[in-house]
Amino acid sequence: MHLRTWLTKDVAAAHSVTITLVLVVSAIAGRQFFMDGASSVVQSFLDPLWYPLDQETPRRFFAVVWTTAPVRLIGLFFPSQIQIATFAYGVVTYCQIALPIILTINSRLNAPTKSLLITLFVSATIFLSNFAATELLFALALTTAFVVYSLDAERDPRVFRRLFIGFLLLASYEIVALSNIILAIGVYTGRRSKKVSFNKELALFAILALALPFQIICHFGETTRPGHEAFHWFVFEISGIFIAALLVGAVYFKLVGENFVLRTAAPFVAFAVPLCILIIPELIGLRTREFQYAYPSRIYSAGIVALIASLPIILNRDLVEWPSRFFDWFGERPLRDLAITLLVGFYGVSIAASLDAFRYRLRLDEELSQYSGFVSVESCSFCAEPMKFGLPNLSHTPVWPAYGMAHTLMHPELPPVVTFGQGGASDVPRELVDTFMARQLALRKIGSDAAPLAGSSSDTDLSSAQKTGNRERRPDDLKTRPRSDLHISSQFRSEFSRP
Repeated sequence: MHLRTWLTKDVAAAHSVTITLVLVVSAIAGRQFFMDGASSVVQSFLDPLWYPLDQETPRRFFAVVWTTAPVRLIGLFFPSQIQIATFAYGVVTYCQIALPIILTINSRLNAPTKSLLITLFVSATIFLSNFAATELLFALALTTAFVVYSLDAERDPRVFRRLFIGFLLLASYEIVALSNIILAIGVYTGRRSKKVSFNKELALFAILALALPFQIICHFGETTRPGHEAFHWFVFEISGIFIAALLVGAVYFKLVGENFVLRTAAPFVAFAVPLCILIIPELIGLRTREFQYAYPSRIYSAGIVALIASLPIILNRDLVEWPSRFFDWFGERPLRDLAITLLVGFYGVSIAASLDAFRYRLRLDEELSQYSGFVSVESCSFCAEPMKFGLPNLSHTPVWPAYGMAHTLMHPELPPVVTFGQGGASDVPRELVDTFMARQLALRKIGSDAAPLAGSSSDTDLSSAQKTGNRERRPDDLKTRPRSDLHISSQFRSEFSRP
């Protein structure tokens, strides 16, 4: 594909298909089923009325309702289909990446503005690639769509789409307290160049401005403070390096001119580098280690949300002349090539992350099939340190129960298992764990009682399970366990059993 033709309809369609395909593969591989994603899927699947603890405000409700709605419905009507629910969660989650990119690529914006938007948006999603469950992705996607409709007014002549987006942004991530005010200023300053009724624009301005008091009320109404431990120096160092790399890339494309080989080399390298992580042992888990904590990885992306929101002001020639003149001087081609490079780099990161997730889930599933009852992660060597086995560490202590519960739901033929991280920390409530385990044991007892009627015996069932090679570690087999395993089982049984 010649780089200069990427803005044609055919190339725009090719990128739209590619981003859709890459993200569907991500959903199938289970990239969304880690960190907060695992907890959101399992808890909303088991309880359609589930609500995150400690943050019981409308803001938090808006953060999860859009992505968990399909999971809740599937759990309500098809309680044995958690695989479908997990995939549906991934599709809805990754639509927050695919739709803004497709909308921007197919918009009627001029080439420099379109390239700038794609560069900013994709760079922010790369930082969020490990944590697609974050509500910041929702704010990033909505803000980008709002700006596209603001700059390409013909796509939203009656302002209805922006009114709807503004309503969704109202209770989105905390950054909208700032970015929505910037969007509102952009709406006000852009009135002179639009033919929209004053009442509609006033309503749009008002709904955007409401985000600030709404977010302040929610902030003080929550029992916990979102964003704690977010400011780490390594986050700012990574962000600085990434911003410097973008600037160097832009200058590179400006200097290479029309040299086809040098211009093509950059997207190739951007695609190949993430894939090298999969074949060089020293790099295994590097991507995950850099963004191990969800909050720090959001600093860069939150800043990009505010920057994207300011584009209608920055690119308004009636207000500020020099940014548009600078882009005219810099040229369409370097910005376009930089946008392509970021897109291709995102494809590489997505493929690498999908393979990471797929391989990790296969091995984790194999490991959990050897256990039953309440199990400490420390008693599972792979669960505790997967990097020793050549796989990245995609675990997170508070959501370990969700991994075990999901495994149990996906394998009703195996004994139920609930895993716990160090110290028994969990995002999953004790009551839900108790109810889940009691139900799973009851279902398996019913199955074993019905087995003799089918011409087999319970002894046969047990022996067949042993023939599969699974090393079952049941809570009642205490005499055959090592002393350390006995202590762990007793601890978790007493802590998570019914009073």
